[in-house]
Amino acid sequence: MEELELLKKDWNKESDEFKNYSEKELYEMIKQKSVSVTRVLCLIGLIEIVLWAIYGYIDEELPILRIVLFAVFFALIIYFYFKMKTEESSISLMKSILNTRKIIFGYAGISFLLIILMNSIDFKHNTKDFMAGLNDGYNHNNLHTTNSERMTPELGNYIVFGVVLIITTYLLYIIYKKTYGKILVDLQKNYKELSKVEENEV
Repeated sequence: MEELELLKKDWNKESDEFKNYSEKELYEMIKQKSVSVTRVLCLIGLIEIVLWAIYGYIDEELPILRIVLFAVFFALIIYFYFKMKTEESSISLMKSILNTRKIIFGYAGISFLLIILMNSIDFKHNTKDFMAGLNDGYNHNNLHTTNSERMTPELGNYIVFGVVLIITTYLLYIIYKKTYGKILVDLQKNYKELSKVEENEV
């Protein structure tokens, strides 16, 4: 980042030749940083899909809708990753950064909406699964030994599961904020730097 700051300070120098060189260098640095951020995004996405697959395996029911959503998200991220690597101008790179940010926003928003909707719709069923899981754990049984359909939830069970669900959702929010949120901030910084480059070129 020190080199980046030095380049920005040199923008105001009178030498046009050095000024153009600085802009070119700055553009390449921002481009590489954006590509690197997008690469990290891909890795985080892969880790997430593996975790959801493990969850589906344990639950004996793959979250098909979430996997489809992620597949679309991942395909778009891969597309913009390679697009960023081949961009030749500040404007086109800025567009790619904006599109990537929109995709992340959309994915995170839809993902959380799905969590809320699916757990609200299947609240009773999920509460039964939760009770069955607790029963298996308490009695040291194998997974899914207890038939969840035979469980009869009471008000206290709903309250406990609701609290656990809220805590879990909040933890997911924190994780998303620390991962996807940080990537959004980094991309926003890159976008602002590119805007300065574009203004300086004009």
